[in-house]
Amino acid sequence: MTPRFSVIVATSGRPTLARALQSLADQPLAPPDAVLLTAGDEVLVVGAGAAIHDVADTFGYRFLEAGPFGDWGQRERQAAMAHATGTHLVFLDDDDVFLPGAFAAMRLACAAHPDRPLMFKMITIGGSTIWTDPAVRCGNHGGPQFVTPNDPAKLGTWGLRYEGDFDFCVSTLAHYPPGALVWNETVTYECRPKTEAVA
Repeated sequence: MTPRFSVIVATSGRPTLARALQSLADQPLAPPDAVLLTAGDEVLVVGAGAAIHDVADTFGYRFLEAGPFGDWGQRERQAAMAHATGTHLVFLDDDDVFLPGAFAAMRLACAAHPDRPLMFKMITIGGSTIWTDPAVRCGNHGGPQFVTPNDPAKLGTWGLRYEGDFDFCVSTLAHYPPGALVWNETVTYECRPKTEAVA
């Protein structure tokens, strides 16, 4: 079965949100399958207020009202996971972008390892690439690089701090045997790109 992504975008309504959502619109999203009766990929934009709803609606993405909680979107992400219907969870920050071809590469990797979490690479604000070595540690990876099966019994909790994505990764991995995490060399994500105009 083709992996189907539930992409969760927690947002405070920053002006970069439209750019972030455009990076999703530029990906080859999986459509519903009428033969297998499965849904396609979905994008869940979670935040508070009519302005965010309007931006999500512009792209045809589902809006979930939650927050604002003031903890870097962690509670918004936690709330949105309960509404996700895809086989895998993917996360996007509202000031970042997915790179062209990211979803095709992620889908191939998820198909090869359907029951295992994966960690991809990203370009940082300074232009370097992380992860540098395949090690689970704070600062070496983040939530948007982490793609995990949507199994509620194996999903962790987002910490209510700046490093809350690390808490989610670690608490999710605690439900898997040691060595289950697949480290993938593909760079899929860019953190706060400077090369694109802010919407």
